[in-house]
Amino acid sequence: MNKDPNRFWWMSLVLVAACTGGLYYFERSIYPTSNGVVGLVVGLALGGAMAALLEDYFDQNLR
Repeated sequence: MNKDPNRFWWMSLVLVAACTGGLYYFERSIYPTSNGVVGLVVGLALGGAMAALLEDYFDQNLR
């Protein structure tokens, strides 16, 4: 069986969703009066950066 790096395509989506949701709920728990937009934006950016690093790792190590 060959190593197909595309078999983990869903991990990037899960990583972005987890970072976005986690930072949203973190902001809402620390600042209950806020609407959570900052947590959503920062979580989306952090999740996107981590997903890019994860895909680079797969490209380098799963050949």
